[in-house]
Parts: sequence; structure tokens; C-alpha cells
Amino acid sequence: MSSEAKAVIEEFNRLSRLDQLAVYEAIARKVTPADYGPLSDEDLTTIAAQTFALLDEEEDRARPR
Repeated sequence: MSSEAKAVIEEFNRLSRLDQLAVYEAIARKVTPADYGPLSDEDLTTIAAQTFALLDEEEDRARPR
């Protein structure tokens, strides 16, 4: 990954969750799987692990009802 791309990711991580979601949705609308080909099993496994880690993080921060 280039230094420019890393800088974009770092800036993205500084955004609020709401802004991160807006950026994610904009990218998801613009990029299609046909643009880059199908994801590998390794890619899907990594994405799933990251998703579950984010969900765990959100769950840990949640206030009990």
C-alpha cells in the first residue's frame, strides 16, 4: 500500500463513526467487484475477522440497559 493510501486510511480512522459510514457507503456505491475481480478466501477471512473485531469493540463500549 502506498504512503498516500495509508494516509487516507489513517485519516478515515480519525473520523466519527457516522462519517466513516458515509465514506464507506460512497465507496461501496462507486466500486464494484467487477472492477477488481472476486475476493480470495484469505481476503474474506481477513474482512470477517476485522468486522467481528469492530463488533466486539462496539459491544464492549455499549452501556448496559
